[in-house]
Amino acid sequence: MPRPDAAWLIGEGWNFGEVADGARFVQASQLGLNGSGIATFSDRARDAIRGGGASDDDARQVSAQGYVNGLHYDRNAAAPADTSATDLMRAADLVRVGLAGSLRDFRLTTFEGRELPLAQIPYGGGQPAGYVTSPGEVVNYVENHDNQTLYDLNAFKLPFGTPTAERARVQILAAALNAFSQGIAYFHAGMELLRSKSMDRNSFDSGDWFNRIDWTGQDNFFGTGLPPARVNEPSWPLMRPLLADPRLDPSPADIAWSRGAFNDLLRIRSSSTLFRLQSAAAVAERLSFLNSGPQQVPEVIVGHLRGRGLPGANFSELLYLVNVDTKSRALRFESERGKRYVLHPVHRASGATDRRAAEQAGFDAASGRFTVPARTAVVFVVD
Repeated sequence: MPRPDAAWLIGEGWNFGEVADGARFVQASQLGLNGSGIATFSDRARDAIRGGGASDDDARQVSAQGYVNGLHYDRNAAAPADTSATDLMRAADLVRVGLAGSLRDFRLTTFEGRELPLAQIPYGGGQPAGYVTSPGEVVNYVENHDNQTLYDLNAFKLPFGTPTAERARVQILAAALNAFSQGIAYFHAGMELLRSKSMDRNSFDSGDWFNRIDWTGQDNFFGTGLPPARVNEPSWPLMRPLLADPRLDPSPADIAWSRGAFNDLLRIRSSSTLFRLQSAAAVAERLSFLNSGPQQVPEVIVGHLRGRGLPGANFSELLYLVNVDTKSRALRFESERGKRYVLHPVHRASGATDRRAAEQAGFDAASGRFTVPARTAVVFVVD
């Protein structure tokens, strides 16, 4: 990754339209910029985390659920009946790709039981899932100024009866998967406040009404009107009943919880250089995934980071678990038996926002068993 005093260059790098695959000139695409030191936004984990694709403008906005909003384990009314645990495991592998910084040579045991470099794991359109040489060449994100905000996407995708407090938890699960990723962690303004643009798909010319942010946290502006027809009109029949339903409006308490939990994630990320490894070699040496492969519990992502000898690591070992399921999960790892894991200091602090993580997550050293509450991201450390 670039030195702290270096200039950071970020590009979009999308491979589409009339210039796709270098059809008219050498395009500054994700693959073309590999090795350049210029970072590109990655859609690999983004699409797996939230479901569907950035160009969806039809019923797939509802039916194509993602890793955090119910794929297979919490189907909404429009989800295909044939979604399976295999679909969820495939999405989980792409989430792991993002956590590993989309590095070409990082090796992962896939849901099919094969150990592959990320460059050999397929992504849509014949692209490789892993496409960069250095973690400084990837920007990890789950929402941006283009397309709907994550809260608006989840208004489509989460089962309709999901309470707003749980919607806030889903928002933080996505933020956690971003915060724990190697590479550049990028967060859209207002994400921590459950920001809504009243489901606008592209608000670049929608004015302040659809782009405003209430920094006091009293309102996220969901349901303040149908967004402009320009790119939204085909989706109005899907949007209209959702925007009119007050049960999808988060309360100030939901927004305050989300902001507090998000700030705690930033404290966790900043607590250790293990979340900001500087080279592909360091990521390969220090990061591994437990609970991967064909026998995994696909609702839980588990990443292990080794800190010995790394300046600023602050912990000899760090293990994060992200449980997207609607129920608590327990996982046992023989490799972790006898270790002295405790909750990360941010979780243990008296002012920690997510009391579910602080009070219900646990580790039993004798068996190597970790307990992760429903819809919770938790970090354990060994000093």
